[in-house]
Amino acid sequence: MNWEECYKSGNTPWDKAAPAPELASSLAEGLLQGNVLVPGCGLGHDVRAIANAGAMEVLGIDLAPSAVHEAKAHGTPKNTSFLQGDFFKLPERFKGHFDWIWEHTCFCAIPPADRPKYVQAARDALRPRGTLLALFFLNPDMEDPEQGPPFGVSPGDLDRYFSGTFELERQWLPRATYPGREGRELVRLLRRI
Repeated sequence: MNWEECYKSGNTPWDKAAPAPELASSLAEGLLQGNVLVPGCGLGHDVRAIANAGAMEVLGIDLAPSAVHEAKAHGTPKNTSFLQGDFFKLPERFKGHFDWIWEHTCFCAIPPADRPKYVQAARDALRPRGTLLALFFLNPDMEDPEQGPPFGVSPGDLDRYFSGTFELERQWLPRATYPGREGRELVRLLRRI
């Protein structure tokens, strides 16, 4: 998938022009404080919501230059920044820097073969005992689950990908979600081992 072309042409059905509904509930619970990384941030709606809720520092990273340019144009609270780049190749200065990662649309966008790279990149970005708060898209409407993005994932696959690197502290069904995604997403709070 050429993400830059999608943003240039406006073919971005994943962008809902607002933060993820579950994010407001998680922020109200006091999650996502300190330094927060948002991989695959797109236009930065989640980044701004996290920053406005009081996080110390929030960095959004995206592969597509146009997404990052638009994210900055939508406004950048003083404690936020946006970086055009590859989450799998995070600059050295950000290794072990973050208390939290908020995952919403990055994991389902990458081919399943690259998911171990995602887990390693998340581990590398977090401080020891840092936390990954993830809203996983379990079963997108796809006739062939190998075709995507988005690519679905099962809870068993999540266990397999993250075990040994992260420990599952808790999971729940989203308290709020986009219409049509009810029962198709899962939230996990994962602590870096």
